[in-house]
Amino acid sequence: MGAQANHIVNGHFVPGFSKFANLVPVELRPGGPQAVLDRVVPDKKKKPKGGAWGSQFYASKINGYEGNLKSNPSPSCTETASYPNGIAVDGKGALIDPDGGTRTVIVYKPGMCAASAGTITDSAGQPADASSANAATGTIAVGNIFGTSGAGGISVCTLKSGCSAYLTNSNMYEVAGVAMDKKGNCYASATNSLGTATMTYFAGCAGSGTAATGWSNTYYGGLDIDGKGNIVAIDAFTPAVRIYSGCNPTCKAVAGPFSLHGDTVFGHLNKKGNEFIGGDYQNGELDVYKYSTKGLTYEYSFNNGLSVSDDVEGAAFDPRSKE
Repeated sequence: MGAQANHIVNGHFVPGFSKFANLVPVELRPGGPQAVLDRVVPDKKKKPKGGAWGSQFYASKINGYEGNLKSNPSPSCTETASYPNGIAVDGKGALIDPDGGTRTVIVYKPGMCAASAGTITDSAGQPADASSANAATGTIAVGNIFGTSGAGGISVCTLKSGCSAYLTNSNMYEVAGVAMDKKGNCYASATNSLGTATMTYFAGCAGSGTAATGWSNTYYGGLDIDGKGNIVAIDAFTPAVRIYSGCNPTCKAVAGPFSLHGDTVFGHLNKKGNEFIGGDYQNGELDVYKYSTKGLTYEYSFNNGLSVSDDVEGAAFDPRSKE
């Protein structure tokens, strides 16, 4: 059974449609046609400096920003994608694009505005988020918002061998965020078939998974892991961030909810773990916050090369947090 078509009209979710509408347009529902766009190769002469990435869903591109982000800089480069969602940066500084339209996972070389390292076909579903310690040589956990026949799950992939497993659980129907910890365990933020927000734990990123207890998110959303091993979970549409420990499978609330500046689905921490960046689709910008388990304080936003109509989705610092 195919998933219902999803749309946002004038910034509001159409009644009866998914609240995660901006992730899946009608042409990307399970079993539907796929949009395929050619990728623009960035300037290879640019030297990696570090910065941030922001994806735009309907514009089908990912902007890279370097330098002083507070100055609202112009994009240093643009990667052309196809309905990109929860972009991620791995532990080596490589950008990962879960490319929803082409149903592939595009991995770039470490550093801002670097060239592509390779592409993986994800035949299990529609990629929406990803996590990896080392995307070039290690495992990449890919969150599929929906599978080809309905319910979403996690594709377990490598750049060398492609995707070898698809992890599902009855706790998961519409999958938003995915995270992988240092030990290789995977976590999925989703909703079940009734629309209830859930967290599912997969030990070793394998098996049938276990429904986590103590999960208090109202909605699903992007996931990250801070330097103390806490799970940083976006509660999309609240919008807020909640911080948990454990979730393997018992979650313990550490802090939050901390309110966000605007409606946000995905976001990530910086290398020092003291700043958090979110893709604010409500205001068409990338929002930066001071982060700690004591609070989340809004600092500033930048929007050069972004727009509300194109749905700013993914946001990631490069380099990322040392989980």
